[in-house]
Amino acid sequence: MPSLRARLERHLHILVAEVGARPPGSPANRRACDHAAAVLRAAGLEVVEHPFTTRWWEPGPGWIETTGGRVEATPDPYSVACDVRGHALRVATAEALEGLVPAEGRILVLHDELTREQLTPEAFPFLDPAAHAAVRSTLARLHPPAVISLTDHWEPILEDPDLGLASTTLPTAADVGLADGAEVRVVLGGTVHEGTGRTVTALSGPRDGRLVLSAHLDAKATTPGAFDNAGSVAVLLALAEQGLEGLAPVEVVLFNGEDHFDACGEVAWLAATDLSEVAANLNLDGIGLAGGGTSVASLSCPPALAEAVCAWVDRRPGWWRAEPWIESDHALFALAGIPALALTSEDVHALLGGIAHTPRDTLDVLDLDLLVDVATALPELAALLREVDAARSRAPGGSADGRRGRVAPR
Repeated sequence: MPSLRARLERHLHILVAEVGARPPGSPANRRACDHAAAVLRAAGLEVVEHPFTTRWWEPGPGWIETTGGRVEATPDPYSVACDVRGHALRVATAEALEGLVPAEGRILVLHDELTREQLTPEAFPFLDPAAHAAVRSTLARLHPPAVISLTDHWEPILEDPDLGLASTTLPTAADVGLADGAEVRVVLGGTVHEGTGRTVTALSGPRDGRLVLSAHLDAKATTPGAFDNAGSVAVLLALAEQGLEGLAPVEVVLFNGEDHFDACGEVAWLAATDLSEVAANLNLDGIGLAGGGTSVASLSCPPALAEAVCAWVDRRPGWWRAEPWIESDHALFALAGIPALALTSEDVHALLGGIAHTPRDTLDVLDLDLLVDVATALPELAALLREVDAARSRAPGGSADGRRGRVAPR
């Protein structure tokens, strides 16, 4: 029988080395789903797939040329392909952007206030800040031939197929000759496709009162996605192969859209799911990054559970407490009042810009010993969730039913 380490190595090789970039809707993503579903079925689990349709982006080359020189420019995901010339117009605030009128031949150069964070895509179903919607509306009204965002933020500022704009994001240090009025040529490639996909799930035991073990299977079109998030998927697949009977009732959910503009796989799963049947969630995202440990954050947990998790973490070498964060699939459960534990690499948020969503996220960034450690720890954390939840249910007035709600697209 293969060892846990050997199982992890096999799944990682298939997902990262053989499949690679796997945005939802793409043929590569469907190959990754095929592998996961086959593994879960072979483990004797009841596999259910939740289909969806979406758009996916195939990257292309890009560059910008000014009198100051030529720099490579990675197109923003879903950027329209272009080869355009114009004059740079620098805009630093939403108020200044709103005051513009449409004009031909002006290449918008966004910076400062407008590029502090990624603009929420129009189709993102769970959140749409009013300030982001206003900027999107103004950009659509102006419809410039191209948009260049200057930022030190780690994500591209625009990632929205509904904008229909040619756009790229550059680090502020690459601001070469982009003064107001400067002549600029912007060349960007890439293609947007329609595609189908599914979220793959597997059930062991009854649905009511189940624990959901989750990880997102998708990866950006710009990365092989080893630590984000093949390592987590490999851990859940390897655990399933070793048997989930001790964890039952449990559902393994391989979400397919956490890194996607419309969260397509999450929406498909939620549409088919009664969250009142879910007792708790353990979500893995970005685990196994070499050079650190593993962190755990508790969300929507009753005090007794949060304290028990902290005590467990303090006893386990290489594990750390983390403050609550919502930028992953555990938020679906926490926002519905369902206890959720979010597992990721130690201090991962400080490292995202250098690895996540880039070609550098290869197998070399992972530490297999860390993944083995997480796989070994998950049954312990699951037992802890069960123990505390059972104690609450036995206590007078301790039923957890009232804390569960629903999460639905806006």
